[in-house]
Amino acid sequence: MQAVVLVVRLAMAAVFIAAAIPKIQAPDLFAASVHPYEMLPAWGVNIMALILPWLELFIGVLMALGVWWRASAWWMVAMMVVFMGAFLIATARGLHIACGCFEVGTNAAPTPASWVVLRDGSFLIGAWIVARFGPGLWALESAQRGPIPPPAGGAAG
Repeated sequence: MQAVVLVVRLAMAAVFIAAAIPKIQAPDLFAASVHPYEMLPAWGVNIMALILPWLELFIGVLMALGVWWRASAWWMVAMMVVFMGAFLIATARGLHIACGCFEVGTNAAPTPASWVVLRDGSFLIGAWIVARFGPGLWALESAQRGPIPPPAGGAAG
C-alpha cells in the first residue's frame, strides 16, 4: 500500500508542478485565462495570476519531497474543489472558457465541463488518498512520529 501511496503522492506533485510552470513563465497569459471566468475584479485577477502559480509550485515541491505532506494534500483537495466549483459555475452561466489549468492565454481551447470534473475529481481523490493514508515510501517527513517522550526529571508536583 505504501508504494501505491508513493506513486499517487509523486503523481500529484508532478501535476501541481506541471500546472504551475507555464503560469509562472507567463503570468499575463494566465491572467488572460482567469479573466473570462468573470468572478474577480481586474485587480483580483492580477493578484491571482501572480500568487496562485507559486502556491501550486510550493505545494507540489513539498508533496514531492514528502515534507508537510498532509497540509500539502489538504491544500490540494481544497484547491481542486475551488477549481472545479469555479469552472462549473462559469459553465452554468453559459461561459465557454478554457480552464487555465495547464495551458494559458487566449490560444487555449475551451475545456468541456465533463473533462474538468473527471480530471480534477481524479486529482481530488489522489490528494485525499495521500492526506488519508500518509506519504508512502521515501518521504522526508514520516507519517508516524511516535509518542512524545516524558519531560526529563519526571513530573513536577
